[in-house]
Amino acid sequence: MRPYLRRCIAGASRFGRVLVLAADRYWADSCPQQAAGIAYRVLFSIVPLAIVLVSLFGLVLNDQDVHNAVVDAIAGALPAAAADRADVADAITGLADTSGLVGLITLGVFVWAATGMMASIRAGLEVAIHAPRSRPMARGKLVDLALVLGAALLVLATVAATLLDKMAQHALRHIDAATGLESSPAAEWLPRLVAVGGSVGVAMLLYRFVPAGRLRRSEALAGAVTTSVLLLAISLASSRVYDGVTRLSVVYGSLTAVFVFLYSVYLYASALLFGGEVAAAWSVPPEPSDDPWRVQLRRAVRGLFRSDKEAR
Repeated sequence: MRPYLRRCIAGASRFGRVLVLAADRYWADSCPQQAAGIAYRVLFSIVPLAIVLVSLFGLVLNDQDVHNAVVDAIAGALPAAAADRADVADAITGLADTSGLVGLITLGVFVWAATGMMASIRAGLEVAIHAPRSRPMARGKLVDLALVLGAALLVLATVAATLLDKMAQHALRHIDAATGLESSPAAEWLPRLVAVGGSVGVAMLLYRFVPAGRLRRSEALAGAVTTSVLLLAISLASSRVYDGVTRLSVVYGSLTAVFVFLYSVYLYASALLFGGEVAAAWSVPPEPSDDPWRVQLRRAVRGLFRSDKEAR
């Protein structure tokens, strides 16, 4: 039992040091600015991406009900008020018409615009994981196109998970009505656990295959777990945070939805980039030090206010 405890303590100590180093590198690499750049590109590329996705689903999906569910899910991700999502879905469906030569050319323009947000994510991840080089322009665009297809698969998986969750909740309500017992708390937390597991898998794929520098599985897993925990924390706190932000409608009016969208994308991008820093710090552990982790943490916090030259 003692060797097991020692390994657990050593692993926790290493992870703590990695977090301290990742936080220091996060600010040194200007990751907040990278996250802001990703949010900016997403704002201008999200509508072209939505049109491309609806066009793809219109070609491959024969079931109209599933197609409508996918379109509703895509429209729900756009910076629009809930009351306007039906009109947004109709507008996107109309713009996604690829009939004729003009429609194909327009779709090609939308595809190119949609890859802009993927390029910004790829560039941000390369900075976060300290990639030694970047891909050439043509190979980078191929990766961006693969990310667009990955986004389509992710939308399908999200819609499928939502439908399965609704079916499970419906079955649980019938069981509660038949037995007179309340469902267990596991039924409430199970969707969150599934979402965390899915985000770990997606983040691992992003860290391993999107940047030019390749990470090992253990390094990508450390970053993906960190990102998933941060995303879960953001989702739990989002209701309170967004309630406060939506009060700015007195100042910004109809633009409030855009600012809320930008703010949420910025938080998600920050979590993704910090996870990349954790993966990079895990691949190159901090230099051995006999100082306790509290001393290293104070040194890292002090480094936010003083440079190395000033410390000397």
